[in-house]
Amino acid sequence: MSQRPKGGGVRRPASKSSGVVSAARKLHQTSVREAEQLFLADGPQSVEYGLRANLLERVFVSPTGDARFPELVDRVLAAGVDVLVVDDRVISGISDTRTPQGLVGVARMPAPRTEIWTSDPRLVIGLEQAQDPGNVGVVVRTADAAGADAVFLGPGSADPFSPKSVRASAGSVFQIPVLRVESMQTTAGEARSHGLVVRGTAADGDVTLFSDSQTDLSSPTFWMFGNEANGLSDSAKQACDQLVSIPMFGGAESLNVGIAAAVCLYASARAQRGVSTES
Repeated sequence: MSQRPKGGGVRRPASKSSGVVSAARKLHQTSVREAEQLFLADGPQSVEYGLRANLLERVFVSPTGDARFPELVDRVLAAGVDVLVVDDRVISGISDTRTPQGLVGVARMPAPRTEIWTSDPRLVIGLEQAQDPGNVGVVVRTADAAGADAVFLGPGSADPFSPKSVRASAGSVFQIPVLRVESMQTTAGEARSHGLVVRGTAADGDVTLFSDSQTDLSSPTFWMFGNEANGLSDSAKQACDQLVSIPMFGGAESLNVGIAAAVCLYASARAQRGVSTES
């Protein structure tokens, strides 16, 4: 039986064969997500951020989720969002995790932001052909944590609204603008025309991060990071004002793109915000 708190959403059961369950499962497909402009917010953290952003369409909860996150479920209902009660097998079919937490939301994609360059951004990230959805999600989360203004994804990059990307972003995909672009080189030119220094990472960079020879990172910066296996393309490197190498103090030859982005973004954030390491 449906239960509607005063002014709130409906709590009702849903079977495996119901239309809403079938529609949610289809959101694992990129084409369906793009056509519907909807995606899955899997787990309590993503549901929490979707609720804050007022972008939740509905939430599926299993007995496991009901027992673990009763306050969050109540807040979802109070916000006017319907909660569909399903069994643990159904939630496993909607979630793509091995051990679902019992709570999956269906959320609307944030409206595209068009005023990024005119809002005086100081820290912006571009990913060129970042093909791993987990890496894309990690970079989005790191960019959000570092106080960046936006993340741009070039052609060939993974879908930031795929279940794995959203989960890796820990809800930050709701917080920071993530935009797809047709050309990272054109985007770099736009950044430069609005006063940002375009910096890319490369093993043979012009300067080394943290070295005395590096330029002032306190300036507004557009950081570009490349493909996981091959790094930045030659054309992307040529679009940079400066190529920066990250020093390797041990035996590893390189860093995962998500870790490399974290190192560079926090170096810029510290310089831009005047954060001191002194106690």
